[in-house]
Amino acid sequence: MVKLLLVFFFVIFLSPIFFFLKYLKKKMGEQKKSFWKGILVDKKHFEYEDDDSSYTKDAYVLHFKTDDGKKVKFDVSRKIYDDWQLSDRAEKTAGEMLPKKT
Repeated sequence: MVKLLLVFFFVIFLSPIFFFLKYLKKKMGEQKKSFWKGILVDKKHFEYEDDDSSYTKDAYVLHFKTDDGKKVKFDVSRKIYDDWQLSDRAEKTAGEMLPKKT
């Protein structure tokens, strides 16, 4: 009976966490390996409010268009968001998480 409960606990609670962490690792690995040059085409700021309290959360997103025509977006901090202006040229090198201005 105890073994059955442990298996149930693992399947229901730990498996989703494991797969989510595996997904994040894969996604971050892909982002880190990518390299491109492009231009900043859009900046978005979202504010999320909690209905049950006065807590709000800000999210900042930069949208780039690569020289190959692909669209790429990055979630960034407010400081990085404020440093970028529309039409800024960018270069994302392999091994770096975020693009740099060129």
